[in-house]
Amino acid sequence: MQPIPVKVKNVSIYPYLGVGPVGPVVEPIMVDAEGTYSVGTLALSVFYNLDISGGDVKGSFVVHGRYIATGEYEDGSPFSTTWMFCTEAGDTPTFGRTVALGAATNDEQPTTYVPKYFKIGPLTDITVSQLFVPPAIGQRTIIENGAGNIIGTVLGTPHTSGVEVTKGDRVGEFHVGEKRVIITGKNADGHIVTMDHLTTVSTGEPAVFLRLLD
Repeated sequence: MQPIPVKVKNVSIYPYLGVGPVGPVVEPIMVDAEGTYSVGTLALSVFYNLDISGGDVKGSFVVHGRYIATGEYEDGSPFSTTWMFCTEAGDTPTFGRTVALGAATNDEQPTTYVPKYFKIGPLTDITVSQLFVPPAIGQRTIIENGAGNIIGTVLGTPHTSGVEVTKGDRVGEFHVGEKRVIITGKNADGHIVTMDHLTTVSTGEPAVFLRLLD
């Protein structure tokens, strides 16, 4: 299903702490913003996007940081989002997240080979980060200013997807088998794409990151 952006207003953005619903002790980073929120599906994945502007900024956003939003639709009915990654920071931040059914979320069995794959579409402005192990909050940057492709594996039931990074500045060490990797980039249409729950399967040229099933 192609996502249809829906206008939202009175949006507040909170840091997501992973400890249940946002409570009164958590201060919002932005309030009184407006923008669009969309939810779409593709095969076994659901993707969320939120673009906002015009809000009262009370703090700063971090790319690949986790955030949650509350607000109202145009008719005044309330809405709240799942937690999402910040994909662009600043006064007009954007947020996104793709949830794949069966995506790996633990740290078992590192992969030491690269399965055959095909290129789905190009990505530019790639940033690769690795989330800290819970309960720690935050992430470290691995690659900046990268370029590459969204990829899909040739074999498998089901097939899995990921990203190959062919160019970029490697600003942090990374190793085969490391999990909790998140990648943001721009597709050929200039839209921001975010993929999470990735595992490092190659640190060479290109570096390859895949969503692996348990």
